[in-house]
Amino acid sequence: MSKLRIVLGLQLLFFVIWGGFLLSSRGADSPEFYLETAPVDPRDLISGTYVALTYDISRPTAGRCARNDKFGLLFVKLEHRGKMADTEAGQVPVYEAVDCDKNPPAEPGWAGASMQFTFGGMNAVYGIEKFFLNENDPRKDARSGSVVAKVKIGHGRRLQLLDLVKKL
Repeated sequence: MSKLRIVLGLQLLFFVIWGGFLLSSRGADSPEFYLETAPVDPRDLISGTYVALTYDISRPTAGRCARNDKFGLLFVKLEHRGKMADTEAGQVPVYEAVDCDKNPPAEPGWAGASMQFTFGGMNAVYGIEKFFLNENDPRKDARSGSVVAKVKIGHGRRLQLLDLVKKL
């Protein structure tokens, strides 16, 4: 009986540590910023309630990005270059992809992406393109081009989606 308690205790400890890691990654000391969304096909009703978005930064062409046509991990430098979006919360700065590198410098602002071939050609996939929502969530009707995504760079330089803000 004591072996069963030890196994159950270890499982409980694992999930407590994992939950703590997930909660601490949301509070990482990185700035929050906004990304422009681009139009995409309508959502698939068979797969359930989810939102599918695409971003202008998914097709980076600035700096060394234009020469990148290889599959795999890529880091994209995101920066505010003066572009603003009118939202319900007022004007917000929109970040753009300004450079790419396989081995980024230690400076902030570099987001990790996976280069994948899609119907539109080579795209940078950040992991925030498709996500499931509760059926009652008002964001479930969000469409690319009608919202801006509030994001930040989290652990492992991965983008974390914080919210979707409706554009005016």
